[in-house]
Amino acid sequence: MLLALPASAGEWVSLFDGKTLQGWTSQGKANWAVNDGAITASEGEICLLTTDQKYENYELELEFRAALGTNSGVFLNKEAKVLDEAKDCYEVNIAPATNGFPTGSIVKFEKVEGQGEKDAWRKYELKVEKGIVTVILDGKKLITHKASKPRPAGFIGLQKNRGPIAFRNIRIREIK
Repeated sequence: MLLALPASAGEWVSLFDGKTLQGWTSQGKANWAVNDGAITASEGEICLLTTDQKYENYELELEFRAALGTNSGVFLNKEAKVLDEAKDCYEVNIAPATNGFPTGSIVKFEKVEGQGEKDAWRKYELKVEKGIVTVILDGKKLITHKASKPRPAGFIGLQKNRGPIAFRNIRIREIK
């Protein structure tokens, strides 16, 4: 009898040094900057700040702070250009309850309600493994979504859509 062994995970690696945007590229015109140890944006066009490296199967942890009414998100396994969130990435949303996919939801796949808005630091623990996306918000597991077709390796993107957003303590552990 064969037993399935758990996937081997690598070491945690920081994707943000708390001081610079090294390792990240802006995909548009927003005022991405580093302030008080966090990546921030509050003005400019809707765009993403993306990692310079692609990832396929991994655990990603980060903290975010969104002012009330802010619309933002974390894009996983994203193509260079996202034309359709249902095909080109997994977008874990940061948005008000009035949004079609409020905070904790995976845009165009899974809607989560009742997480509310907080102008305070919150923590996402996100996992992508062979097309299964797990979303944990502030220690509470919200979603385990199985994609019909797993996404290939892609970039991680931080979104500036509407309102002030900040991200910090961003780290990743690849799953082999």
